[in-house]
Amino acid sequence: MKQILFVDDDTGFLSMIPQLFEHMSNGQWKISTASTHARALELLQNERMDLIVLDIGMPVMDGMQFLRLLGRTHPGQQVVMLTGQATEERRKACLQQGATLLLEKPVTPEGYQAVFAALDSLSNAHTQPGFRGMMRQVGLQEVLQMECLARKSSVLEVFTSKARGLIYISDGAIVHAEAGSLQGEVALYGLLGYRGGEFNFRAYTEPARRTIMAQWEYLLMEAARLHDETHEDRAGGGAAQPELEAAPAGHGAQPEAARATRTPSVQAKALEPQQVRIVELLLCSGAGEMLYEFQCRSVDARLQLLTQIEQQAGQLSSIIPAGTFDRLELTLADGRMVAQVMPDRRLVVRSAVEKKVA
Repeated sequence: MKQILFVDDDTGFLSMIPQLFEHMSNGQWKISTASTHARALELLQNERMDLIVLDIGMPVMDGMQFLRLLGRTHPGQQVVMLTGQATEERRKACLQQGATLLLEKPVTPEGYQAVFAALDSLSNAHTQPGFRGMMRQVGLQEVLQMECLARKSSVLEVFTSKARGLIYISDGAIVHAEAGSLQGEVALYGLLGYRGGEFNFRAYTEPARRTIMAQWEYLLMEAARLHDETHEDRAGGGAAQPELEAAPAGHGAQPEAARATRTPSVQAKALEPQQVRIVELLLCSGAGEMLYEFQCRSVDARLQLLTQIEQQAGQLSSIIPAGTFDRLELTLADGRMVAQVMPDRRLVVRSAVEKKVA
């Protein structure tokens, strides 16, 4: 049985496709449909798809932007693009972004027959072995960000050569993490610090207890900061990042010697009660289209800031041979602000530190 996913905002098209193509395949196709990107990601989390058929003209995030996102979250997944105008320029752009094929959206019986024949041939030529992401191709931070933004509930299982860990996500919130005998934020930061390995999604189950209370935006910002500090320490000859214990979670307390070798900043953050909250958030597509906004003082000003960062980043990269500049971090009187410009997204996050009441 071949699993085919159609993603299109045209509900009339989606309501007709399953019955038509399942009949053409003599019952050999199982067709799933999604009218939004969030629904498509939810289906991909739970089922393996032999082929994804994606309409280019989608609202909020167009098909090309979603294609780039799929390339990061589901590397190796076959994607066929549909469009009402299959120009050579569009075909070239789709293939450059990782699509297998660009087809013209059918409007006649003959057109549907032609599209079915092309899709059937592709699904016979290549079958995905299963859902498994590679951390070398997509970062855990990106995966967690998408899960949280979509308010998913899942358990992310992480494998590296040095450790195995679990990250629990409940309704878009990171509620627990464990790696070896470590739990909570220190386990989460340790797992996010690795840059090689694999991950799998499991169906969500409640952890024994909730060990993480901070908002996911702050957690990912803090993980990025700790990663940068660790790299600076290594470049300056400082201590390397400690390894997480590979023993199964819950098997005894962490030895004193292991606790003593833990990075001080990570240990301190794990012990301190979190008094940080997100007070402003703006998420845009790679093209600058606003996808989500939370308590922005001025959306236009934030969009202008992201545009200026992108322009100045290009100038800096041409002057200083130090890689790509994609993030600006500001220390404010009451917290921090991080602005990030990536090919597939733009993000502004402002956090504030609340004074602890005695």
